[in-house]
Amino acid sequence: MFLIGFKVQDPSSAEQKTYVAVATSTGYCHTASQGAGRPVYRRANSIGETGTTNAADLVKAPWTALQAKWNEKTNKKDYTRVLIQPIVIDDSGLSEQDAKDSRKTIEYFEVEARNPSGAHVRADAPRKIGQMFVKKQLSQGTQTSAVAPRVQAAEKRDAMITGEREYYRPNGQVYRPRDLGGHHDVATLKHLRTAKIPARLYGLPGTGKTALAEAAFGRDLITVNGHGDMTVSHFVGSYLPQNDGTFKWSDGPLTRAMKEGRPLFVDEITRIPSEVLAVLYSVLDGRGTLSLDDKPDAPVVQAAQGFYALCGYNPEGIGVRQLDDALVSRFAVPVEVTTDLDAAKALGVPQKFIKVAENLRTKDAEDRKEGGAGVWVPQMRELLLASKVAQTAGVMFAASVIVGQCPRQEDVATVTDVASKIFGATVKPLTLGGQV
Repeated sequence: MFLIGFKVQDPSSAEQKTYVAVATSTGYCHTASQGAGRPVYRRANSIGETGTTNAADLVKAPWTALQAKWNEKTNKKDYTRVLIQPIVIDDSGLSEQDAKDSRKTIEYFEVEARNPSGAHVRADAPRKIGQMFVKKQLSQGTQTSAVAPRVQAAEKRDAMITGEREYYRPNGQVYRPRDLGGHHDVATLKHLRTAKIPARLYGLPGTGKTALAEAAFGRDLITVNGHGDMTVSHFVGSYLPQNDGTFKWSDGPLTRAMKEGRPLFVDEITRIPSEVLAVLYSVLDGRGTLSLDDKPDAPVVQAAQGFYALCGYNPEGIGVRQLDDALVSRFAVPVEVTTDLDAAKALGVPQKFIKVAENLRTKDAEDRKEGGAGVWVPQMRELLLASKVAQTAGVMFAASVIVGQCPRQEDVATVTDVASKIFGATVKPLTLGGQV
């Protein structure tokens, strides 16, 4: 079950009205609106006679149901897939009177329907979901990707892009937004998607590149995990054998993302051969097209509204390739992703684990300053894992897990020494002993 919609507020009055639509797993669409009075509910026809569980079809009905209201509130007829895009109606260029007459703030959201206890709500209870939402009884934990950016005027600097205080990745993990050039990182990625400006996220493994992409785009995101044996067919698709001995064409992730207007995250892009990545050239420039060479009878694929591409990579990885200049210029916004230890602390990582990372980060900086290769530092992924292990098997056991995760043998002694001093006892990588 999915719930999407938007809120409209006229700053000249206290009234705020919410329009939502709920798509159930049986393919029915229910709408609800809430203003000054009681919630009003309407039931639309089923998407198909037998219903559907296809996610693309499930959200199609709410989009259709809310389209008229969106057009009414914005007077724009050319938006077809924007209900989960961050868009703010900006009245900064209007006169004071015109702004007073027409000013609107519009927020968008997408919620996976769950009740406050976290359990899935029955598919036959969309009214309850709509009522809980408009009465603000749904907990923050129910939101898979809340999108509510606002443009705040600021003297002598750009208007700040802002968003929510926390987001939820598809796996349920919390993501706490971070500053990105004076803006909110998740909301900024959403704005870049709207503006069709691809971004590239780079940084050490475990720093949160994938987490940021998933927090920004949720279940709409299609991910490609790059490796050295990839071919063009891994992107565009290929003919696959069927049980009856025939072959049937299956679209690849790039083709699906373009056709469905979805974001595509190419992870570990620097591990993919350059001749394979050339398939992205025509997709990411002004053409926005893709030719299916292995399916010559198919028309050229044109990127649908909402399609977006971003990539991630570790610039210090072993066996990686440098991105070609052609791709560097296309993934035009470079974003370095590092581990935010304050965020790790806010997510519940014990202070001693934070201290281990801080001390190793200092040693890493000192070693690099002297011309060395640096020292391994546990990143967000390792810290969150250690925190989870500590809850299961104890703090000292989790400390041994951190030491054992050091990937470079030459750094194990340094990591062991730092951890042992902070925990006040010898910390060694885990190893099986005698019978107990």
